[in-house]
Amino acid sequence: MNGKQLVDIACDEDPRAPCLWLPSDIFTELSEAIRQKPNLIGVLIYRNKTVRDAGPYSDITTRAP
Repeated sequence: MNGKQLVDIACDEDPRAPCLWLPSDIFTELSEAIRQKPNLIGVLIYRNKTVRDAGPYSDITTRAP
């Protein structure tokens, strides 16, 4: 599975969560897959969610790390 597929699964599992925290490598992979760059505060908007980089070696989560 690629990073975008993992993020889609996380969005489907918790549809009411306003934010996703991703490991750095998946954050970069998602950014390239959806052809967006993080905004000035370092977030992406994907599927009406704020997607943030949680740093290396973290898990995909819907809560702050």
